Amino acid sequence: MMIGRHRFHGDLILRFAAEAMSKGSALVMAFLLARWLAADGFGAYAQTQAMVAILVPVVLLGLGFALIRQIAGASGASEISAPVFTAFTITSGLTIPAAIVMWLLADGIAVHFSDHPSATMLVRMGAVLLPAAAWQSLLFEALRARHRVRSATTLQIGEAALSLLAMILLFLADRLDPVTALTAIAALKLLVVLLAATDFARSQDVWADGFRFLPASGLRAALALGIPFMFASLGEASMGLIDRVLVGSLAGADMAGRYVAAQTLVALLASWGAPYWWLLYPRMARAIARGSSRGAMAVTHRLFGNFIIWGTPLAVILALLGSQILTLAVGEAFQVSSTTIGLLVLAAFVNQAATPWEYFLYIMGKAMFLMWVSLAWGVVAIIGIVVLLPEFGLLGTAASVAGTRIGFALSLIYATGRQGLGPGLLPPQVTARVAAALATGIGVAIAIRLTASPTGAATWQLAASFLGAYLLMSLLASRFQARRRTT
Repeated sequence: MMIGRHRFHGDLILRFAAEAMSKGSALVMAFLLARWLAADGFGAYAQTQAMVAILVPVVLLGLGFALIRQIAGASGASEISAPVFTAFTITSGLTIPAAIVMWLLADGIAVHFSDHPSATMLVRMGAVLLPAAAWQSLLFEALRARHRVRSATTLQIGEAALSLLAMILLFLADRLDPVTALTAIAALKLLVVLLAATDFARSQDVWADGFRFLPASGLRAALALGIPFMFASLGEASMGLIDRVLVGSLAGADMAGRYVAAQTLVALLASWGAPYWWLLYPRMARAIARGSSRGAMAVTHRLFGNFIIWGTPLAVILALLGSQILTLAVGEAFQVSSTTIGLLVLAAFVNQAATPWEYFLYIMGKAMFLMWVSLAWGVVAIIGIVVLLPEFGLLGTAASVAGTRIGFALSLIYATGRQGLGPGLLPPQVTARVAAALATGIGVAIAIRLTASPTGAATWQLAASFLGAYLLMSLLASRFQARRRTT
């Protein structure tokens, strides 16, 4: 089925609405929790969530990602229900025993996990949160595969709003601490799981087919797709989430709180990219499955190009103003150096920009390559943090994260080049437009900085001059390219 222009824009707008409202609520909630829980309490809370996020890909066995491949183009209930029911059953069979083990061994795990006084209960709340997060991830992938954009968007926004409301009510009742906050998050995730399962079952008419497992051949195919992606996700988690756990474990909950607050602000880049990637993978997979490489390139250039155009100035503004925004939002106790935040911004931007290459390699059957390269760079990230954190603090951690992200991205581009594309996934006209606008913006900002007298507002003036010049040059370059196409 062709993707109509109106439908395409409608889905993208919905995803941006979901990201804006859910991540906006999450950002507000994170900053409120940072103020209310102080650095050590916020660090312990965020460290527990990061631990769960690392474990979720392991217990999912990559079946969520494999679901998209299996049911994205399915036409009947029998082709949809069996993969989902099988994945849900396998995930439950792994997650629930893992959660029980975590709960029973919480005392021993807590010694190595955090120096927070509630470390044991934090581990136990992580055990409760693990099944809920795994089920939610699986069901959201199923909704994504079947293009249930409105349903997924509504659930995402609703969860974010209710989470924020729950934290405010706990604070007003004087019951807010890391453990009660995680308890509320787990309860809301279970509610979302129930609603998502109900919506999926009704919309796809899976009741008509009943609950049945995939045949052995189908299960082997799903695991063959999923397990390499599981290891790749574990490598991704080592590059992008293990830092939070290691900072808390090696340097304490207080430093973890400051680091996670900085990462929460930098995550605005991921929020900007998420709507594009949420739509890109199923559309790219569908086009390639139908033998339309031109269609896959077209949808990639369109989505990726828009991310680059507007993600680039956002990254620069975050790098320039991130440290000041952080202290204004949550206080001087959360101060992080501009250099550290700049490195975290670089890591986040490179990570987002590498997504189209990663998707292409996975669709082209290079799951084993992705698995090994992700694991390799994940190990490099862990070693880098363990070595650099004690010596250089958060700056060393940020340098390790940025270095591994750049190395991982270059590995993907190299591997894609061997498939005949490489830099070809970059939209050429957009790249030229952004390069011209970026050079102009930086040039104007430097000129103003050299001629203006230094004041306390110099960084804000620098950011404003860059943004204005960038937007103006981007508009001029866009019009110039449009004229060239019409002549």
